[in-house]
Amino acid sequence: MSNISEVKERIDIVALISEYVQLRKAGKNYVGLCPFHSEKHGSFYVFPDRQTWHCFGACATGGDIFSFIMKKENVEFGEALRMLAERAGVQLERPRPADEQRDEARDRLLGLLDLAATHFRELLLRGESANRAREYLSNRKLDFAGATGDAFRLGYAPAGWTDTQDALVARGYTQQELVDSGLIVERDGGGTYDRFRDRVIFPVLNSKGIVIGFGGRAIGDVQPKYMNSPQSQLFDKGAELYGMHRARAAARRADRIVLVEGYMDVLQAHQHSWENVVAPMGTALTERQAERLSRVTRNVYLALDADEAGMSAAMKTIRETTGRFRDAFGHKTTVEIGPKGGRSFRSVLDANIRIILMPPGKDPDEVLSEAPEQWNELVERAVPYVDFYVDTLVKSMDTTTARGKRELIAACEPIIAELEDGMDRARFYSRLSRTMEIPERDLRAELSVLQRRSRAPNEGAAQAGKGERSRAGRVTVEEYCLHLLLSNPEFKDMAGELNGDHFETTENRQIYDAWDRVSDIESLRDSLDVSLAEHLDFLLSEPSPPRIPSDEETQRLALTECILRLRERLAKRQHFMRENRLAREREEDGVNAELERLEEFGVAPNDRLQEIFVEKSRKGRTKRG
Repeated sequence: MSNISEVKERIDIVALISEYVQLRKAGKNYVGLCPFHSEKHGSFYVFPDRQTWHCFGACATGGDIFSFIMKKENVEFGEALRMLAERAGVQLERPRPADEQRDEARDRLLGLLDLAATHFRELLLRGESANRAREYLSNRKLDFAGATGDAFRLGYAPAGWTDTQDALVARGYTQQELVDSGLIVERDGGGTYDRFRDRVIFPVLNSKGIVIGFGGRAIGDVQPKYMNSPQSQLFDKGAELYGMHRARAAARRADRIVLVEGYMDVLQAHQHSWENVVAPMGTALTERQAERLSRVTRNVYLALDADEAGMSAAMKTIRETTGRFRDAFGHKTTVEIGPKGGRSFRSVLDANIRIILMPPGKDPDEVLSEAPEQWNELVERAVPYVDFYVDTLVKSMDTTTARGKRELIAACEPIIAELEDGMDRARFYSRLSRTMEIPERDLRAELSVLQRRSRAPNEGAAQAGKGERSRAGRVTVEEYCLHLLLSNPEFKDMAGELNGDHFETTENRQIYDAWDRVSDIESLRDSLDVSLAEHLDFLLSEPSPPRIPSDEETQRLALTECILRLRERLAKRQHFMRENRLAREREEDGVNAELERLEEFGVAPNDRLQEIFVEKSRKGRTKRG
């Protein structure tokens, strides 16, 4: 299996795109707002069966995991492959000379970041301009000049627009290297300026303790209050956890890890000997970060604000975070013995997630700095996330109406179903029965209906996935077409009706576009990114279906058939796109008509009303279909 195929097999496109786009289920597919253009109603679809995506709106484009990362991160195919291979745990082949040069450039950038961290540290400790930064850290009761500051290399970036770049250029680095490292920003009209100015600096260290980026906290009321290094070949905010370089060993010893929100929370925890604490640097937990946690321990504690104002955010955090944990930690199968000796199998989350309930209005760093002993009590009293989630829903939802009761059951069922122990589930069902004042048998009947509905799509997806796997190893029409073209230079004139759009997979499209511009295989190989060389070799040597004669006439006929099939496939796809676009236009026309009628009665339309009418229109279209 090639590196490209292995990466595709290991990465689920829904999980990947969910880190960039909020997706919702739409039948067996997923839909969300397109990340490549502005829109109010989702036209961006992800197709799990085919592991592809497509925008049916203004972009009118699509592809696979590689094309998505290339477009979203603005990188070439080789860099997209390296990013996804690292995520998938696929070891790429030893770099060729061109890559070795890139490695040298990468090492220089790492050296630059290390020098910058040392420079910022020196300024915090001794710089006259850092007085306010030192005062801020002292007020937060942080040992910035001692062990804590040394362990995390805390620093200060001066307020001048070019102070940092002047100091680093004087040490032999170029402005382009400073731009590539994320330390300076290029102005639209020309010139550059320092990214971090008058900020406390929190270097972000990877698992080896190497500086790969920075976070900066503004001194005073400057916005944004917190700023991070930009996404780059060195720094991926969605993959890193602040403090993990020191937390890993402690978390393994304690067999649990605590997830907090920010830099100061982590620093205070480590300062008070709670070294198994990390933070996702001001963003929601991503699947890659969850995967890193899963490699350390299966016991994860979330520190959440327990006051009423923070409850909605806490519930959202739990929904998002547990979703990531399901992908990262996986599920385990448990066997239950029924009252008559029958056996049933359940799939439950293979992780223990607990919630640390913070005192109202208090962050972890405040508790740790003011009353460290209380932090220990809070951790020990952490509750299972299901208890917290269900208790909060029961308090916040209306259970006086039949609709409210159904909504509460539907909201609780997926989270309760994750419980491994049947007695625990029975405890929650009994509590819900009492809360809603309905017989438990009626509650369980409603649950059975919900479970059957949730299983149906999953079973269909499993069958689809099985079908995809059964095709693994077969030659696709794209691969065979390229094999014929690459192996027979005299067939090039037959490809006049083809273009890159006929090839759905990114690696095949890249090779076809490059082949179309050159005259021979060696020129093609020289023009390709080194990461595509392996796929080129595969196309040249392997994709001939068995029992296909090798004579020229038969292969010309085979190529003609391939081209016809590719053209037919593209035509079908374009037809589907047109139909989808027309349906969306009819849907929007209907929504606008209803909103206009509301205006006639003096009702001012808003985004929420528009969303309601869109959903109504979609449901109507589904029924008609």
